[in-house]
Amino acid sequence: MDYYSLKMRASQQVGEGEQRHEQHISGAERIVARENVEAVCSAMVRRAMTHSKGDPDFINVKIEKVHESDIRILKALPVTRVDVETWQEGLEKAFELIGEAVGSAAGGAGTDAIREFANKLPELLRKTFPMRGAMLYDIATGKRLEPDQARGVRATYMDALRGNVVDSCKNHFNEAIVLATKVANAPGIVAEICISDDPEYVTGYVASKELGYVRIMKMKEAGDENGGRIFLFDSRKASAEECIDYLQKKKVLVDVDGRMA
Repeated sequence: MDYYSLKMRASQQVGEGEQRHEQHISGAERIVARENVEAVCSAMVRRAMTHSKGDPDFINVKIEKVHESDIRILKALPVTRVDVETWQEGLEKAFELIGEAVGSAAGGAGTDAIREFANKLPELLRKTFPMRGAMLYDIATGKRLEPDQARGVRATYMDALRGNVVDSCKNHFNEAIVLATKVANAPGIVAEICISDDPEYVTGYVASKELGYVRIMKMKEAGDENGGRIFLFDSRKASAEECIDYLQKKKVLVDVDGRMA
């Protein structure tokens, strides 16, 4: 059976004069059977037109045929939920987990090295807030590897393995675990940290093959439109080109059956 990749992006022009620029409003992507293309496209446009960040000036929908033989099926990462009292506590927990993952990947780095890296994470994360994609950070060299650092690297061509579901409402959990599972399986990826840019959604996550998908229930203040993600990568295990090619081109369906939001 042939499938179709559907991608939607909506934006709005903000500012005046030289300060005028494009602001991201909404985005979504699916991989669906032919008979669902029209309904899912309509649902995507409805989602863009009703987003809490405002009315878009521009909506782009891209439709691309995908052959079943080109699709890889992945089992979703196991899920752990972490409840915290404050967003500061949530960030602290996220940075701690990332530090441990990087230390393990580095062959059991010492406490001081892990702490030093964890101290860099807040600044690195802030740098991702204006980016459409993710930062690709090499833990072996301390360098950023995105070809375009203003845009970042985007993980695309993915969906949940869920048959004929058509939904215009964003399900943050389902979309996040699909993306996190694909990223965790990319060549050279050590871990990922993500905070949503949706002002109404304060939950974030840390994920890796070893950690699974760790859902941290509060990682920013309600109403905060800032969000971003970092892919932690180890150039001793794969090339950046190999990793980026997988993230941006490999078609993936993720079996999320039994994973709880």
